[in-house]
Amino acid sequence: MKSPRRLPRSLELVILAAALCAGFASCRGKEPVPASQSQAQAPVQQAANAAQRVLYYPAGEDLLLAPCTVSMVPAGTPQQDMAALLNRYFDGPPCDGQVQPFLEHSSLRALYMVGDEAVVDLTGPVRTGGGSSTETARVYGIVETLVQNFPQVKTVRILVDGQEADTLLGHLDLSRPLVPEPRLLVRSARRATGEGEAR
Repeated sequence: MKSPRRLPRSLELVILAAALCAGFASCRGKEPVPASQSQAQAPVQQAANAAQRVLYYPAGEDLLLAPCTVSMVPAGTPQQDMAALLNRYFDGPPCDGQVQPFLEHSSLRALYMVGDEAVVDLTGPVRTGGGSSTETARVYGIVETLVQNFPQVKTVRILVDGQEADTLLGHLDLSRPLVPEPRLLVRSARRATGEGEAR
């Protein structure tokens, strides 16, 4: 049996050169990033963009509001950042010695700005459980968390399931816009926020 004829050596070299050129052309300008490097870039970038936010939860026997700092990646617009912060608030305090004033399954239904007023729409069992101190902690935990983190918020109005609510638990008047109450903060938090001592 005859062996197949080989191509002339010069023609083999031409074909090989053409194949190499085609391969280089298809890869030109593409510099692959190792998978480990591309995966590591996302958390590093997020950490660099993270903002320090302060959550206010009741603490101690007097249940005054104490600050707890958390790192939050910006969600987008200031309004979206506010909503993300309150969603984090409902997850509960990450700091020791603080308590969550809201019952489980309480949550943020919506949040929007009207001028310099943040309108906070709550849902879930926000109108059950506890007395006056619980109600104060719920309402002003939200007020202080928003006002202290976002200078554009001057007052807060609280709704429940899209409706105006006169009160949550029968002790605080929610029919009007709410302003910060420095006397409800622990002493160190009053100093940190530049607020005066309680009269």
